[in-house]
Amino acid sequence: MTSMGTKVPPIVSSNIKVKTAWLYYVEGLTQEQIADKLNVSRVKVMRTLAACTAEGVVITTINSGTAEQIALERRLERQFNLHSAIVIPTPNSAEHLETALGHAVAHYLGEQMQDGTTLAIGGGATLFASLRFIERRKLSNATVVGLVGSLAHSRWINPSIVAARVAEAFDIDSYQITAPVIVTDEKLRQALWQQPTLQDVRRRAAQADIALLTVGDISPQSTIFRHGIVPPELIDSLKAKGAVANVLCYFIDRQGQLVDHPINRQVMAIELDTIAQIPNVVIAAGGPSKVEAIRAALSVVPARVLITESETATALLG
Repeated sequence: MTSMGTKVPPIVSSNIKVKTAWLYYVEGLTQEQIADKLNVSRVKVMRTLAACTAEGVVITTINSGTAEQIALERRLERQFNLHSAIVIPTPNSAEHLETALGHAVAHYLGEQMQDGTTLAIGGGATLFASLRFIERRKLSNATVVGLVGSLAHSRWINPSIVAARVAEAFDIDSYQITAPVIVTDEKLRQALWQQPTLQDVRRRAAQADIALLTVGDISPQSTIFRHGIVPPELIDSLKAKGAVANVLCYFIDRQGQLVDHPINRQVMAIELDTIAQIPNVVIAAGGPSKVEAIRAALSVVPARVLITESETATALLG
């Protein structure tokens, strides 16, 4: 495992060059402070600022189409106590949203996955979309841990596929919850978690350096209901209990609390209070229907990084 529990990771962005200029020219940070935030040398900061001037990124103010995104990133970081926000432009078509967010997720993983890193990862359309963009390379002593159980019908919606494919991209081992995403009752869930192999997965997840999650809303269009992972017939009863979001197939209310519904006692996924203890929790989600769900997710797990798009970012700040 890496030392991320004791060392603050470098700040990241949709455009690190423009963010460097923003921190220096707009927020008035010193070059030393910026170097510390980015985990680079002061010389590197000086060269970046010089390049911004030479390339016309900075004139008197920041002259870049991404300046608005950086402003949103900084506002999100302050309002939600994030270490980093990554805001990408909202795609022209909603059908391209998952692909655009997946590209940003893949870029983030490419930067953060290093030798010795343990990544705990969920499933969902956004994380699956990232798989096509991950640059393949070989890591040493790194692992991927799946946070959600599996489906008998193995399509892209199967959460375990994401963990396995990410591990394959980095040529490392993966560990899976070898049980259904949803079991028939609470007693079976408790019995399964007593199995030594699943206890090992739970322990590895608790010791992860990074947890990468997405968020779903409570609607028929949400992946979890649209593909029958959870029966859509439960939507009304979940809403009646106050559910506004699902994270790792757990259903939570606006305050980030698990709702009192039987389905929450049938989920084979790592518990959210365990996720909250992982040093670097990353949430990747976007879209107008998910604004309330993202707010709820940020309440239940202390995310350090949020990956989203500009319209969702604006709505979150509103």
